[in-house]
Amino acid sequence: MALTLEKTYTFELKKPQGYSLQDTGKVYSFGWMYDGATVKVEICDGSVAALHDDGETITVEVFAERGQRCWEDGIKGIPWSIGVGEDLGSYYAVARGDPLVGGVVDAMPGLRLRSCSVWCAVLVAVCQQNASFKQGWSMLYRLHLLASRRLRTPYGLYLEMPKPSQLSYEMLREARLGYRAHTVMELARRRVEQLDCSNVDSLREVHGIGPYSYALTRLLACRDYSVLPLDRWLKKLTAEAYRVPEHRAGAELSSRFGEWKGLAALHTTIGFDAEPLRRALERLQRGENRPGKTEPSPISLWKYTPPTALPVPR
Repeated sequence: MALTLEKTYTFELKKPQGYSLQDTGKVYSFGWMYDGATVKVEICDGSVAALHDDGETITVEVFAERGQRCWEDGIKGIPWSIGVGEDLGSYYAVARGDPLVGGVVDAMPGLRLRSCSVWCAVLVAVCQQNASFKQGWSMLYRLHLLASRRLRTPYGLYLEMPKPSQLSYEMLREARLGYRAHTVMELARRRVEQLDCSNVDSLREVHGIGPYSYALTRLLACRDYSVLPLDRWLKKLTAEAYRVPEHRAGAELSSRFGEWKGLAALHTTIGFDAEPLRRALERLQRGENRPGKTEPSPISLWKYTPPTALPVPR
């Protein structure tokens, strides 16, 4: 049963020239986070913001559980979390025309990273370990369907981020996390949901969180573009795009993009629709680095993950 939230507050954000709420909202979003028009952001426990593009401004409506006041502080972080005011000028200067990321910069110039909590980011990172885009996000989708509290807003249901206290090995097995369940339960035991970007380094102590997962967590939660989540997929594409040996892929990305290398990694995934490696390499050879060639993909995940679906049977 869904809990109906009450409207508690409305305010406006000035929309910077060139910023796109729609492009920012659609990328790596489930169906309850974006529906083709409204962007919904989880503020804190029992509190959700609905964001609307009104031309020169972004209208933010806050909905909360009766008696819940955590949103009063939480709304201060909304502009940062959606990248309003973030200047990517120096990144665009090197990204335009690039064989890996040039397509995203051309097709979605108003895109900004939509950040999330450390707990959310590390779950994404763990589910992506040794998994394709579809496999990893399917795990996370099933986990939400199994464990999330349903919150009702005038703009549809919102599935809260699963709380660590609600998780069990049985539930994680049902969500098909496989060996990753042990890492997730260890993260829950260590109360990782209490971490923020000031102490996220403690994740390095958790068994199962290697360099890739740690870097991806920092990128998604802290907007730290200087870290590089480098996996086999990105290594192969980088080596092919720049004609360098695979073992030089990380150094090549660092040389070309400097402090923006993490954003370049993310944009590469978006630009090639997170396709399996063979198809991504074929697209690279054809110069097809603009997103939207296939679905589901990072920009269309929301279409395939409605909040009302039943958990997929085993």
